Amino acid sequence: MDKQSSYQIDKIACNTEKEINRLKGQVNLFWDNEIKHYTEFGLRDGMTVVELGSGPGFVTEKILNKFPGVNITDIEIDPVLVDYAKKHLSHKGLNRYQVIQKSIMETGLLENTFDFAITRLLLEHLPDPVNAVREVFRILKPGGIAVFIDNDFEMHIMTCPHIPELRELYEAYCQSRYLEGGNPKIGRELPTILKKGGFSNIHFEIINAHNEILGEDLFLKSEGIGIPFKLVQDGFLTSKALGKISIGWRNMLKCESHSITRQLYMAAGEKIL
Repeated sequence: MDKQSSYQIDKIACNTEKEINRLKGQVNLFWDNEIKHYTEFGLRDGMTVVELGSGPGFVTEKILNKFPGVNITDIEIDPVLVDYAKKHLSHKGLNRYQVIQKSIMETGLLENTFDFAITRLLLEHLPDPVNAVREVFRILKPGGIAVFIDNDFEMHIMTCPHIPELRELYEAYCQSRYLEGGNPKIGRELPTILKKGGFSNIHFEIINAHNEILGEDLFLKSEGIGIPFKLVQDGFLTSKALGKISIGWRNMLKCESHSITRQLYMAAGEKIL
């Protein structure tokens, strides 16, 4: 695979199948909030949609099920995820989509093609996010809308009671991604990046998930242990620190009034010529 991203599914975690399940949990954790914003920003039935960095196809699946007249083009660079998405979406009996193995940096798609674009948790893994945004701008029709969603690991999972060792985990993760050319604290920069990429009428939102509303199961499925284990293997995190995190997490869950919350950052822009 062309090395244009700090995320490669067969290298970022210890087990590819478990990592795909984690990605599914992450989609489910935020979906009810996300789809409200997509429709608020203009996603509607009958549109041509492109999802860049589409991964295993879980977002595409949800959109196709909700909008029976939408057609989606998925762009994904990782061959493992391209193969999985094709099989998954076919197994679900869906159509009105195509999955293309390409980079967001050079999609090969015609300009002025799509009504709506979604780029979810991808820019944080790219060494050149501005030019990625410019490519999204290029393939949108005039008047088209693009939505970009990303992390900012200054504000990842927060708990009550507080687990101080989580900060060590997040800094280890950030160090690993920075060395590979990514920026896991890119969330705060999204409006500026969209403006540099050519977009106008920019909106900025934070979408939240809370265990009191969604339950704990979705949080557990959206995190997993595969990436932390890989950080230990690669020397970014000590096994002692990971052990303390596990103990802290178990103790937090035992607290009757515990809370778990997580945020994602969302920016939307319009192509105006």
